[in-house]
Amino acid sequence: MADNNAAQAPEAKKEEKPKAPTTLESALKESSDAVKSSANALIGTGAIAAATALFGLDGLILASSFPIGRAIHEYSKADGKGKFTSGNFRDESISGVIFTGLAKYGVDATMQIPKSFGLENAVVNILGHSVSTGALAVGAATGLALNPLLNAAYYPLQYLIQNKTFKGMGQDFKKNYVKSLIRTAPLSAITSVAVGLAYAMPAFAPLLFPYFALSGLAYRVLMSPEKIRYKKLGKTLLSPLYAPFYLTSGIATAAGKAYSKAAAAAYSLGSAIGSLFKKAPAPAAASVPAH
Repeated sequence: MADNNAAQAPEAKKEEKPKAPTTLESALKESSDAVKSSANALIGTGAIAAATALFGLDGLILASSFPIGRAIHEYSKADGKGKFTSGNFRDESISGVIFTGLAKYGVDATMQIPKSFGLENAVVNILGHSVSTGALAVGAATGLALNPLLNAAYYPLQYLIQNKTFKGMGQDFKKNYVKSLIRTAPLSAITSVAVGLAYAMPAFAPLLFPYFALSGLAYRVLMSPEKIRYKKLGKTLLSPLYAPFYLTSGIATAAGKAYSKAAAAAYSLGSAIGSLFKKAPAPAAASVPAH
């Protein structure tokens, strides 16, 4: 009986190897990837165009700093595995538009603080110099209130855009927010001075958002929890020759890859479709044996 049971036991099924995709399947996938890349580029470009329409040149500069900052951050990753994709461009551009609105209205509200408290004409003597009390109030409000609030808005915004879910957002915020305040403290101090100067000297105001664009690149890198190579980052951000070369070559490389990918997808798809209509070769005629 035992032998019979053993004989009747089903044989273990052999693991089946995954089938290699056919030429048509590969071509369709490549075509789909090319379409997605084009769609992401259009969405990202449209988002930056919207920021420009809403906030003018300031919107263009500040919103653009997000995808550029992400590209620089990817390039500076310590593990050397950074990769800037069309999806990154799309997500960062959308985040940039929203953050630009928050920064723009936040700065405008901060500039109204002296008027609200009757400090617009008040001055204080510091080391023998008369300093606008309103400028000091604006600078202090920027450093102690506006910057922390913008930092607090950054993480939920980025998390939602990149992960498409609220799940885990609170944990991500707790993990990164305080650390980001410490890392960006020196930059926040400079930003406070810049906003205070813009209030005290209106001629300086047009330069405020170009400054935000430059500082936005640094904020984007410093607020990321991933480790980066600061030496490599310094070359990218500080060298007036290296940074334009890197960004230009990066854009050219991305464009070249996108073109090659689209061309290869079209060729593969055409070849696959063409193969469906190829006639099978006629069988060779059987030889007649000699008598």
